[in-house]
This record gives sequence, structure tokens and C-alpha cells, in this order.
Amino acid sequence: MKFGLKEYFKPTPKRIRMFGDSLAAAGTFGASIVILNGEPKVGTIIMVIAVLGKFISNFFSDEISSN
Repeated sequence: MKFGLKEYFKPTPKRIRMFGDSLAAAGTFGASIVILNGEPKVGTIIMVIAVLGKFISNFFSDEISSN
């Protein structure tokens, strides 16, 4: 597995992609609940962390040797 800026547009490994998607879904759900309970600042922080986690997961790619 590789991590770097050049890896962004390459296919992401399935487990990393699933983790990023799960993080985004849980963050969105959690932030919505927190915002509805009257804490918009905390909800915004949770949402930003979830989006950043999903974005960072795209920087992983499978290690493929090119000969």
C-alpha cells in the first residue's frame, strides 16, 4: 500500500475506501444529531473531521510494481 499526493487519482484499496466511507457516514449522522440537539459548533467540527478523513483516505493506493 502506498500513500502520497500522486496516489490520489489511483484506485483506493477496498478496506481503506470502506473505512473512509464509513467515517463519512458516521460523521454525517453524528453531526446531524448533535446539531439537532442544539450544538451547531460541535456538529460542524464533527462534520469537518469526517470530511477530512474521507479526503485523506483517497491518498492511499495499492502498491503495483511497474516494470
